[in-house]
Amino acid sequence: MYNVRDYGAVPSTSALSTQAIQSAIDECHANGGGRVVIPAGTYTVGSIFLRSHVELHLEHGARLVASRDLADYNADDAYEQNYGCDAEYWRAKHLIIAAECDDVALTGGGSIDGSGDFFFEEPHFYPYHKWMTGYGFRHGIAFARDKVAMRPGQTVCFVECTNVTVKDVTLCNCPCWALFLHGCEQVSVTGVKIFNPPYFGNTDGIDIDCCRYVTVSDCMIETGDDAITFRCSEQRLKNKKPCEFVTVTNCTLSSGACAFRIGVGYGRIRHIRVSNIVIKSAGYAINYMTTYSAMGCATIEDVNFSGISAYDVGFPITLGCERGSIRHITLENMRFYSLAGIKARAAGEGEISDLCLRRIDLHLLPDPLPLDERRHAVRGDSIFSLQGVTDATLTDLRVHAAPELLESWESALAHRDCTDVKVRDCILP
Repeated sequence: MYNVRDYGAVPSTSALSTQAIQSAIDECHANGGGRVVIPAGTYTVGSIFLRSHVELHLEHGARLVASRDLADYNADDAYEQNYGCDAEYWRAKHLIIAAECDDVALTGGGSIDGSGDFFFEEPHFYPYHKWMTGYGFRHGIAFARDKVAMRPGQTVCFVECTNVTVKDVTLCNCPCWALFLHGCEQVSVTGVKIFNPPYFGNTDGIDIDCCRYVTVSDCMIETGDDAITFRCSEQRLKNKKPCEFVTVTNCTLSSGACAFRIGVGYGRIRHIRVSNIVIKSAGYAINYMTTYSAMGCATIEDVNFSGISAYDVGFPITLGCERGSIRHITLENMRFYSLAGIKARAAGEGEISDLCLRRIDLHLLPDPLPLDERRHAVRGDSIFSLQGVTDATLTDLRVHAAPELLESWESALAHRDCTDVKVRDCILP
């Protein structure tokens, strides 16, 4: 065991303990591996690099606080796969980094504070951006306070690592995505808590990007952007691979954007099971999208959800496909309390096929905002809407709504340019 206090780490809100913690990690690695312990106390740090066969363990009461000075973070070229996003005002700088490591872990009952409150501006509200429609980011959205210097990127990054464990830690006040898994294999994420204000833009909870053999369980996520994503952005990886063989279960989520986003990138996302999830609130509960901001061409296949309860959401389920494909999807045993309905739309070169919706209860909520022309266009006229879908089965769907809420809808179910749509045992108004 390697105690960072023995290497000069001192609890402080101003003095940096980066080098002391890094020295403990490096010596532990050089000696074949083991556990590096951060005792109770608040430690201010810049970028820390994990190493193979090392577990960084935050004891109960231990708190790492991210430096507010970007000079204390890694160089942009610290590892080959690194990147930032100028359009979203975040830099290629991170707090905890594991690049190309094997048998690496971040554990313990302590917390990591990303100092996001220093880097973010005040929130802006609908319709600050043309893409804001009042269904997502209902608490507003904030970006970097300083649009030139910007803000740090993902707080914790595992990049092309194998045998990864993240357990019991709390990530909070993040300036960008909380936990980023990129090109990793054999990953276990258990008991992790992520807490960010609902208006912090780009503060995804857990991003699973081009990873294989991943389990996520017993996590609590409340954040401003997507809570959990499955992505296929393989361009920067040395060893390109699909996002596949993933399970997510027993989690509670709250998101200003999507509780689950499936898409983003040019690769494949497949063989994923999500079950036993409670969503407190979200703009979109489950959002499949093969393109993002007119970019990407994802192939999404066999990504299935069951046992979902979602309260106070804008859209329950959406599937959008302009390029690429969404195939072999089952969504079953769900209850939603939402402002809008369920939509699946394939257009252009996109393909949606073999879609099964089964045993879904949809409770429509009163809308706190006026249904203006723009919001109406996004919501649509039908509670269940299919376009360009091949082979869809809708079984035991039920809509619950006060009569006055139904007056703004033209129909309960509509499908256009679809082939082989089967509707069975549905109770629709």
